[in-house]
Amino acid sequence: MFHLNYGLFRAWRNLIKNLRTAGNNIIIIAASLAVLGVMSLLYLNIVHLSEIWLSNTKVSLFLKPHIEKTEMTALLEKVKAHPMVRQAELVTPAEGLKSLATRLGAELTLFSQAEKEELPYTIDFEVHLDHRRLVGEIAQGFSKLPGVEEVVYAERSLEKVALFFKLTQFVGLFFIGLILAAFCLIVANATRLSVHTRRVEIEILHLAGATRGFIRSAFVVESILLATMGWAVAIGIVWMVFQLMLAGITWDVFTNTIRELSIFFPTSLIAGSLVTVALLAAASSFVSVNAQLRNLEP
Repeated sequence: MFHLNYGLFRAWRNLIKNLRTAGNNIIIIAASLAVLGVMSLLYLNIVHLSEIWLSNTKVSLFLKPHIEKTEMTALLEKVKAHPMVRQAELVTPAEGLKSLATRLGAELTLFSQAEKEELPYTIDFEVHLDHRRLVGEIAQGFSKLPGVEEVVYAERSLEKVALFFKLTQFVGLFFIGLILAAFCLIVANATRLSVHTRRVEIEILHLAGATRGFIRSAFVVESILLATMGWAVAIGIVWMVFQLMLAGITWDVFTNTIRELSIFFPTSLIAGSLVTVALLAAASSFVSVNAQLRNLEP
């Protein structure tokens, strides 16, 4: 406890004494953590939105052109009779055109040139929640029915971008690791400079019989203080960037939907990031100051 009291007192005193240097270190730390925060927030929202997309169990069966009404009715009844189908409906070309305009956030008049007769009839259905994992099998089963030309469902689209998403995830984690390594090097370098500027004080403490742990406590606590202050600035920067992005993506219904579904870091994750930053700063400073003190010991 005595080491902690000394460490807090001496660390705070040194920060006040060297405000300019401390401010520069805080800005550098905040910049690296802000980049890390923006990347992590983007990744968090990609995962969040993809999970929402995956929860959509709606499947559309595009019927062949010039199909007879009786065949449409028969197909609809077959779909409704499937034990895993929760609800199904026949969508006319006019209704499909209206739905498309709504999803795109456009006026229906923009589609006035489209020939409704050329658009296909579709049968839209959803499956029971317990059978979401079987959506692909159910959809492919219906695709073999006479009169069905194509099957479209969200999971099918996601399969096409799964490899891209995994690659993006790998690249994101790689750069997050690089930024964390850079953060540790920044803290270690700041500690090394602090030890260098206080060589005389350290020599006096050695002559007075102070242990390495006693001397080290001030530098470790100082690094933790710098890192936590930089973390606080970084959180503020990430929050402002998040708000600016939300304000900017209001072009149409689709981007408005993304805006409404976007999330910020939960409180537990913010608290966890603070603890992680403090621990990484303490570890980096500990290693750096130990190396420096070994060179200064008589």
